[in-house]
Amino acid sequence: MLNEACSSGCGSFIQTFAMAMGYDIAEFSQMGLFAEHPVELGSRCTVFMNSSVKQAQKDGATVEDISAGLSSSIIKNAIYKVIRARSVDELGKNIVVQGGTFLNDAVLRCFEREIGRNVIRPAISGLMGAFGAAIYAKEQAALSGQAESGLISPENLEHFSYTSKNVRCGGCTANCQLNIIKFSDGGRFVSGNRCEKGAGIKRETEVPDLYAYKYESLMQIARKPAAAKRATVGIPMVLSFYEQLPFWHTFFTKLGFAVEISGESDRKMYFKGQQTIPSDTVCYPAKLAHGHIETLLEKGVDFIFWPCMTYNFAEPDTNNHFNCPVVAYYPELMRANHSGLNKDNFMYPYIDINDKKQLIKSMKRALERFHIGGRMIADAAEAAYQAHDDFRAGIQQKAQEIITQARAEGRKIIVLAGRPYHLDKEINHGLHKLITSLGLAVITEESVAPLGEMPDLHVYNQWTYHSRLYRAAQYVTTQPDMQMVQLVSFGCGIDAITTAEVRSILESHGKLYTQLKIDEINNLGAAKIRLRSLLAAMTKQ
Repeated sequence: MLNEACSSGCGSFIQTFAMAMGYDIAEFSQMGLFAEHPVELGSRCTVFMNSSVKQAQKDGATVEDISAGLSSSIIKNAIYKVIRARSVDELGKNIVVQGGTFLNDAVLRCFEREIGRNVIRPAISGLMGAFGAAIYAKEQAALSGQAESGLISPENLEHFSYTSKNVRCGGCTANCQLNIIKFSDGGRFVSGNRCEKGAGIKRETEVPDLYAYKYESLMQIARKPAAAKRATVGIPMVLSFYEQLPFWHTFFTKLGFAVEISGESDRKMYFKGQQTIPSDTVCYPAKLAHGHIETLLEKGVDFIFWPCMTYNFAEPDTNNHFNCPVVAYYPELMRANHSGLNKDNFMYPYIDINDKKQLIKSMKRALERFHIGGRMIADAAEAAYQAHDDFRAGIQQKAQEIITQARAEGRKIIVLAGRPYHLDKEINHGLHKLITSLGLAVITEESVAPLGEMPDLHVYNQWTYHSRLYRAAQYVTTQPDMQMVQLVSFGCGIDAITTAEVRSILESHGKLYTQLKIDEINNLGAAKIRLRSLLAAMTKQ
């Protein structure tokens, strides 16, 4: 099982750390092997380990203690965070370790001490992955009837050469950074692409993708011209608006307002609002919102509308229907931390979208300066609720069309599950394209959640987005050609609860669980490894 947040790299981390301290890796590992007081560094990902090491140095830890502490930390992370072993017995009695990291004697000894058993390290530990790949290739070649090896001959190897260059793909708005390697025999290899287009491969048939369809449907709503223009209202295309844009766009246009969205997210949008972000620990979707607000101010809209909503649309069979605190109250934080916002150009009323009377009353008060009657606001609200229902029904219908098409073409189906704003291309980094490039159809969790039943849960079910996740996971367990991939944002505390629950729902019915953590880092190498592993496991099943 691969780690949820990275493709490991623990051995590389220790080696880089050793070099930074002036030691080669062999010397550094031997120092750790005989440390008398290894420092306790926890079991966090190595990305976050530097701060712990610096604190240990301030507290007087020796190089030996730090080396041992790092080795111990990596082992604890592997056992308790990656493998998730509840007891040593789950690991078995006879244990063989492999990988270059275990060539480090300190790491090996920490593993033995942690589990209380001697383990076997083969002499070829660092090359076992390569040997395994070679054996697997040989087996598959034999099964397919291949008589000769496809490896380059020793004679051709003598004259082998290649060139490498980096280019930016302009095939779509993802603008992937490609690395193109050209070989002396005329062949080439492309990496860094999220789809076939970047690799110069033409699809014979388009793989159905609900993420792309839903995103374009929202953009079409945003492009609709207003019939009249009482004023221009700016809507930041962030967080809850990836679900509620049909509602609010309809509401304001019915009242004679022109609606201007902030635009599509990209890296420039993020940097544009970076100076107003108060905390770097908040999730990337929230950080992006600052750039969207900055963009709307630049566009000169009459006012920006972003309501605070403790509650989201109610879902069936739940204990409650809260928004997460970030989605619910980020407008308050934005108002407090952006000096360009004031009571005239920023409107953030508190609204319960499930209480129609409260919504009408709150919006009448919020729009008081435009002198709009209560009847007009009530009619606009009715149209808004209908638009929301129609849009959601349309997404569910499209999902059924995709499922039907995928099954007719013999494709497996992935439910790419997360929250509405994971639809944002700057947040998901084109992961849905990566999945379709593997020949798998993509649908969303809210498109199939109504078809599922709420399973027996071990948690209090009070978050709207996640209640859909549970029902969708249950539905996936009833479909032999479906698997679920869960998208999780770094810094999301609520996901610490939901991920274990979704894993339990899926694995208790023989399904595979795949989680992808996404943030501002858009290197998809680790994600591609996990998706290919999922595809291989699906094929084997």
